[in-house]
Amino acid sequence: MNRKLELDALRGLLLVLMTLTHLPTRLSVYSSQVFGFVSAAEGFVFLSAFLTGAIYGRKIASGQHHVVRSTLLQRARRLYVWHLGLLLFAFTVIAAIGVYGERPALYNLLDFYLAQPAVALWAAPLLVYQPPLLDILPMYIVFVIATPWVLGAAQRDGWKRLLWLSALVWLFAQLHGRSLLLAAFNNATGAHVPTIPEQVIGTFDWFAWQLLWTGGLWIGAVSSDPRQQAMLQLSPAMRAAALVCTLAFLAWYHGLGGIWPGRDHLLLFGKTRLGPLRIIDFAMLAISASWLAPMLFRSLRCLALLGRASLSVFTMHLLLVLLSLGMIVSDDTPLDSWQESLVLFATFASLLLTAWRHRQRQRRPSRSDPPD
Repeated sequence: MNRKLELDALRGLLLVLMTLTHLPTRLSVYSSQVFGFVSAAEGFVFLSAFLTGAIYGRKIASGQHHVVRSTLLQRARRLYVWHLGLLLFAFTVIAAIGVYGERPALYNLLDFYLAQPAVALWAAPLLVYQPPLLDILPMYIVFVIATPWVLGAAQRDGWKRLLWLSALVWLFAQLHGRSLLLAAFNNATGAHVPTIPEQVIGTFDWFAWQLLWTGGLWIGAVSSDPRQQAMLQLSPAMRAAALVCTLAFLAWYHGLGGIWPGRDHLLLFGKTRLGPLRIIDFAMLAISASWLAPMLFRSLRCLALLGRASLSVFTMHLLLVLLSLGMIVSDDTPLDSWQESLVLFATFASLLLTAWRHRQRQRRPSRSDPPD
């Protein structure tokens, strides 16, 4: 599958929004969920799954199961090494700055590790303990590992059963299935393993977010199969309706027209378990983006450069965000204007350099790493 510039640029935009959201600047207020009841994380996960399904779905269809399995496991292994490196950096350098430098933002970020280091040191490598900011890579790793089997099952039995199963697992998440399983684990191991509170196992409920990944794999795989592409074709009226719904959700989120429901409606709009209205909002936004992206992003080569190296750039942005949080001396004293400017310039310059170096490595004839 040839890379499409607009998809890379869209991923680049999502990376920029996530970076702005995580950096301790005043811009985070505007970049978080700028499109409504949807954050950049949903788009990043879905688009990654779409591209994975488009690239490897065709290979699965041609019988290259072993190639797909080995390539994706190689990617997961590389991501896991990066994750371990981030954990090591967080548990040593960042923890030391937080404790001895009296930096509240870093101390709060690692409060469980600082309170129970023995538990954190075995739970974090097993992807159980996931400190804030370091909780999306574990989910991504697990989804990448599962992808060859998902694509293989879809090739063998079709997508219908898989999509229904994925929807049922998502429903399990809405019924607080993760909490029930964690409580059962804590009860079964309480005499031997210290209790693990739910808030330390990550912001993203994997039982819910797998729906987004599975849906992305399905659409990606179908879009790369000429025999099935017709099922994804939408009429102009349906695209227009999706755009209207997207604008309505956007107005609703920002409180226009006096119909603001309050931001505590987690059952319907929650990010952790991907509430039903959040899913609908994302679906409408995705349809609108598929219509508008080719026109809006095709010429944005700077964003496309970031998007092509998305996983490398994403990992680097986490490292830079951790360091920038160490600049906050007090919760009541945010960064001043020149500090914010310095953080923004240094961060995005580093991300662009990371993306440029990734492109240079990929151009080498002997390079065999799987694409991001």
